Amino acid sequence: MKLTRIQKIGVAIFVSSLLAATLIANWRFDSKLVGLTDMFEKEQALHLSTDKLLTNCEKIAATNKAAPYDATHQICEQGSHIHEHTQHAMTLLAREKESNEIKWYRNFALSVLFINLVAFGLFQARVYLNREVD
Repeated sequence: MKLTRIQKIGVAIFVSSLLAATLIANWRFDSKLVGLTDMFEKEQALHLSTDKLLTNCEKIAATNKAAPYDATHQICEQGSHIHEHTQHAMTLLAREKESNEIKWYRNFALSVLFINLVAFGLFQARVYLNREVD
């Protein structure tokens, strides 16, 4: 099977669009992953800090009976809420990391489609302009 000149150019453009789409999808994946990882590390550090606070609160509660409106009790209550919030945020960020992998395929497909549509549009414009000149 022999390919015509136009078919060879089309195959070359398609193969190069696959390479370009891979680079674009990897770039978007990596940039999103870096952001998610940074946010996850910050939430994890806050989670560990509140974990220590809750451990200290348990020790304080065991040694003396604090009043429900005591400053120590209020701080421990806020720490408990923050601890729950950071746990929830870490769960959401882990899910987002998993969905980021699926987004790689979407970005790859859309990039291939866009690059090939642009190449096809340029080809059609060239054909149209060559007809106008002749």
